Amino acid sequence: MTIVKVSRRKHQHKRRQVGNPIIAIIDLISLLIGSYGIYMNIMKTQLPEYFANAGHWQFLTNLALVYSLIVFLLGFIAHLIKSNWLFELKNNFHPIGLALETIVTIIYWPLRLFFLPLLAHDPDVFHLPLSTDLSIHLMPVISLLIDYLIFMPRWKIKNHTAAILVVNLTVMYWYLLEYLVDIENGAKYPYAFMDVDSVYHRMIIFSVIALIAFLQFLFLRKVYDWIVETTEEIDSAIDRKFPEKDD
Repeated sequence: MTIVKVSRRKHQHKRRQVGNPIIAIIDLISLLIGSYGIYMNIMKTQLPEYFANAGHWQFLTNLALVYSLIVFLLGFIAHLIKSNWLFELKNNFHPIGLALETIVTIIYWPLRLFFLPLLAHDPDVFHLPLSTDLSIHLMPVISLLIDYLIFMPRWKIKNHTAAILVVNLTVMYWYLLEYLVDIENGAKYPYAFMDVDSVYHRMIIFSVIALIAFLQFLFLRKVYDWIVETTEEIDSAIDRKFPEKDD
């Protein structure tokens, strides 16, 4: 029984291989929507005075979106020209992008809908057009999830490597904000929940965010395995019923 299970796990359905036109189209659409989000949220948005000096790149949303656009671009080109090398490169970049976008989604939407004062420093004047909001705070995570759960092979990254990456990215963002945000001259942190009384409390917040990112990695890997286990029999049955014909 064990041998059969291993051999089936090694089977990779054709939709999870390079050259799939469906995910190529999804990547292209995601690129266009994400580019629109960058244009509207960065190029056309004037920041308030307390954000102006640090600029748009203090926001994790913008950093994650740019990273996701790179993943979408790599995926689109890989599937378009059927490049296994680019496909592997995109697949290696993908877990980080999904971790970043998951954090953005998990933090942003509950605060946006129910606890806006914890998100925005001036809730009464906070306004983001719905099209822009969805393009930068929801589209990326949905597209990355669709890619991973339906069109990608299993992540190759090990759990301990993922943990190290999450810690490193968290530390990098911490020091980026320390470099950009000049509190003594009236600047504020990009998200209101970061404006706490002490560095110690801010460290706890960052640690919780890092933990959530790592837990979502473990969770999505389990979800992926469950989906593959429950759908591979259906995929195999369809392949047997409608075998591919050689051109």
